[in-house]
Amino acid sequence: MSRIYTRIICLLALAAVAAPVHAQNVTLRYHWNKGETLSYRMVILTNSQVSGMPGRGDATVQQTMTQTLKIAVDDVAPDGTATLKQTFDSVRMEMDGPMGKFVYDTASPAAATSNPMAQSMGKVLGAMVGETIVVVQAPDGTVRRVEGATRIMDKIVKSLGADPAAAAIGQALKTSLSDDALKATLEQSFTKLPEAPVKPGDTWKGQMTMGNEMIGKITGAVDFTLKALDGAGDAAAARIGVAITMKQESTPPPGPGGMVVKLQNARGDGEMFFDIGKGRIRKSTMKSTMPSTITGQSPDGNAVSMQNNTTTTMTFELIDK
Repeated sequence: MSRIYTRIICLLALAAVAAPVHAQNVTLRYHWNKGETLSYRMVILTNSQVSGMPGRGDATVQQTMTQTLKIAVDDVAPDGTATLKQTFDSVRMEMDGPMGKFVYDTASPAAATSNPMAQSMGKVLGAMVGETIVVVQAPDGTVRRVEGATRIMDKIVKSLGADPAAAAIGQALKTSLSDDALKATLEQSFTKLPEAPVKPGDTWKGQMTMGNEMIGKITGAVDFTLKALDGAGDAAAARIGVAITMKQESTPPPGPGGMVVKLQNARGDGEMFFDIGKGRIRKSTMKSTMPSTITGQSPDGNAVSMQNNTTTTMTFELIDK
């Protein structure tokens, strides 16, 4: 009988030790080491469904942009704030819509020489490769400053010359390649971490702001949840859920033909796997839906009202482990 009691006591002792492994609070912080270099792959898949286009039926535009990014740690302050140099190593663009289908890859530009749209896209993407932006990031993931994106955009615009197709692509690129726009993208990629230690089930909040001359100012409320702590030791990772609600705070000025874009409330959700020991993202995914209405006048003076529903899926993954 004493042996049975002894075994029960041992099991209870083991349970008491094991339980806190998953119940204990953990502190989540980005850890950057001066001189280290990491590579990430970012894939942005966009599907837009447009209806109400004058003289045309419904249309679907699919676009996939794949970027390989090299992040070099230039400096780390005593409080852990890091100055990062992010270089565009390669960019691949695939587009399929009413204007046709084309692919352009900066790693093999010669393959696109027969496609005029791909050539135009090549002028834009080719100007990005090898360029570097500076990102200043706090240990909790707050992106304090982005420098260099606007400079790259100016370089791209100058390289376009009189090519109208490339100019249109360059104009569209302004919505995602500026210091402010890129800061908003990075804030989605590098999830904001909680100020205090957390345990599974705990939540914390964040905010995001983005916008440009085409879509106006958009604000978002972000809810984070620590779903689970996976693995142990060096393999321990935090699984974080992300939910976003976005709204258009201000409408942009009318564009050509008096066109105005009005966004309905948009939503997004995703998940991130965070390496606790090394303090870095292993992988994050985010999917968002953004419906909008475009109103204005057609060239013949008739009123136009188009509906656009855009779904975007973004994956950000460490490829140099």
